[in-house]
Amino acid sequence: MTQITQAKLKDLTVIKLYEHYNALEKSLPLLTPESQELAKAELESCAHLRSEKIDRIYYAMASHEDALERIKKEGDLITQSKRHHESQLRSLKGLLNYLRRVLPLDSNKITGRNYQFTLVKKKELTVEVSTDPEFWHTTERKLYCVEETITTTKRVVLRSMSGEVLDERTEPKTTTKVLPNLDAIRSAYQEGRQLPHGVKVVQEYSVRSKRIFGEPRVEMVSSEYPGELLPEDSSAD
Repeated sequence: MTQITQAKLKDLTVIKLYEHYNALEKSLPLLTPESQELAKAELESCAHLRSEKIDRIYYAMASHEDALERIKKEGDLITQSKRHHESQLRSLKGLLNYLRRVLPLDSNKITGRNYQFTLVKKKELTVEVSTDPEFWHTTERKLYCVEETITTTKRVVLRSMSGEVLDERTEPKTTTKVLPNLDAIRSAYQEGRQLPHGVKVVQEYSVRSKRIFGEPRVEMVSSEYPGELLPEDSSAD
């Protein structure tokens, strides 16, 4: 295509195409009729290329939006998978804690073909709370709750570029929430008193595992369904 300018239109960015179009359009009144025809043809080509590059912006945006959506979905799947494995691990440890109850009092080992688990009693009873203390009965809140107050202070200083202090202030922020009093709950449990709904106290054990070395043994496949052997409410660290 014959152009009135030497610009390589296909090599110009969308910004340069806009600038070139505007400059060429403003120069039309200064050109001869013959040159104006060439300029108008170049303006048309410039507008066409400019429109194509505008469309590419849309395509690029759509591509990145699709990628972000896929990443978000993948992140959700990873989170779900993490929760699944955490739940399975808690259930399996809970199964070991449950089996500990049927062991002789002087034994703390559960032995398989290739692995042995040693269960060590934790010093403190574990308190499990599945209900919101905010909704406990007033009496229960007084007996089994504490109020946590956290105050943070932000100091704001405005200085001129030369370092002169123009303004200085502090902005305190206080948050308060009701929490279960774990010590009070443990004491009530040991004394046989009634606990709030959704509160359970259990004796848990730390689980340690080791490989048993000796004669070749058949490898065992881990169960994906510990819930079949374990009561639903059993759990452990």
